[in-house]
Amino acid sequence: MYMYLPFLTAFIGLLLIQLEMRFAALVLLAVTLLIFVYWFSFHASSHLDLSL
Repeated sequence: MYMYLPFLTAFIGLLLIQLEMRFAALVLLAVTLLIFVYWFSFHASSHLDLSL
């Protein structure tokens, strides 16, 4: 998975917070967390051989 994607969405979310678009920023930060959770579960199961 492209690991720049969660950092990009987090950065855009922080910019939206600065521009007073709080709901859009919360949605983007939630998407960031979902990407990190998905990546961790994929990485843990395929590369680290952990069963989650």
